[in-house]
Amino acid sequence: MLGKKLTIIGGSGGMGKIFGKFFKSHGFEITLFARNEDRLKQIAEELEVNYELDLKKSVEYADIVMVSIPIQSTPKMIKTIAPFLKENSLIFDICSLKSETYKALYEVHEKYPINCLSLHPMFGPAIKNMKNYVLLALKVGGTEQYNEILSEFLRIFEISGLIITETTHKLHDLKIALTLGVPHMFNILFLNLLRRTNESLSELTKYTGTTFLLQKVFAESIIQREMEMFGDIQIENNEFHKVLDLFENLIKEYRNVIKNKDTKGFYKIFTEGLEYSKEDYHFNDSYKYFFQFMKTLKKKLK
Repeated sequence: MLGKKLTIIGGSGGMGKIFGKFFKSHGFEITLFARNEDRLKQIAEELEVNYELDLKKSVEYADIVMVSIPIQSTPKMIKTIAPFLKENSLIFDICSLKSETYKALYEVHEKYPINCLSLHPMFGPAIKNMKNYVLLALKVGGTEQYNEILSEFLRIFEISGLIITETTHKLHDLKIALTLGVPHMFNILFLNLLRRTNESLSELTKYTGTTFLLQKVFAESIIQREMEMFGDIQIENNEFHKVLDLFENLIKEYRNVIKNKDTKGFYKIFTEGLEYSKEDYHFNDSYKYFFQFMKTLKKKLK
């Protein structure tokens, strides 16, 4: 049922490369398409796969088309290539926001005899293998063979050890606001707050305890990644705007507690955070994990 010709739009990017390697290992015939010709040829040669410089030619014979380009460009690309796709083919994206992308996929699946799916891999291009990572899946719709094609396609990820979580576009963007937008925001603000004190991180490290050191290293690892994606996840996600309002109110509350030396207020905020975290299955072992990370980090610093 599932054909073996697979095209990756945005194949010269980090995620395009990792998925090109992944699908090739599962016996697919891979074609990469990208705007940067030099980079495209380089990645195609590295992976030993085909590449195509003409967009229409890259997708018209494909059984599966993956769209791996910036969030804001994804809906337009879906609408552009949909008329070129052959009957019963499968198109899917891997972008980090789903509201507009889902609309574009739903629109083209209503108009053309194709199958549409939206995925969000909860990992970046630096991973070595996909085992035990989460893959979010949003079913959109398609032809009479949709369920069979999707079942066969998703099975490829399952046998590779990925954890597939089905969701909806509205729920997806809310969860991503919390699981990506919030930690990204905290780490960006953490570094910028320290910067505004005019203290260097190297100097502060001489005074560091375990908490600061771990937070600093984590923030530094975050800030080196794609600024455009981080910005889109926060700026383009209406659900994150709502979270930001909550955060602003919380900061005001916390400021008042500290400025007024309100011990009871501090205890309330602290205790509420503690009680909330006790519901999590990582809670009991969290201190152990913390010192495992520190042990590894201390070895590197010697």
